[in-house]
Amino acid sequence: MERAYLGGKKTRAEAALQRAIAEINAAGSAVQLTRNDSDPDIPILFLDIPSRSTITGSGFQALEGTPISGAGVRVFAKDGVILKSVIIFTTGLQIRAYESAMLEEIIQGLGLLADVGGTYYESRCIFSQSSNALTNLSKQHIMALGRHYPPR
Repeated sequence: MERAYLGGKKTRAEAALQRAIAEINAAGSAVQLTRNDSDPDIPILFLDIPSRSTITGSGFQALEGTPISGAGVRVFAKDGVILKSVIIFTTGLQIRAYESAMLEEIIQGLGLLADVGGTYYESRCIFSQSSNALTNLSKQHIMALGRHYPPR
């Protein structure tokens, strides 16, 4: 997390991460997440770059120079197997959107990559492109997560 996030942004980001982990773990799928700051399977980067710019300073050559909005995930896969997912936050994402964006990007980093558009989805779907209103998984999201990662 870069210096631009110190203070309230850092506190809110860490709370958003803990809440997203708890929400995903409670879904009952085979996915059970834990926080690991030293060697994460899904790095979460808080970069000091504006939204609607290009990624710089990520530490991942494949990401450098690629476009980013407020937040996003990049999933690297081969033959249907996720090799690495990287989540990026920019300084342009409003602090009140952290909880929703964190949950959405982690779920997408697990392979549920679809985004949806339209006002209908703004209050119904974590994958809404135009809204960061939801902070919980709906029954439909939980079902989709369970289909991708069936309980053991």
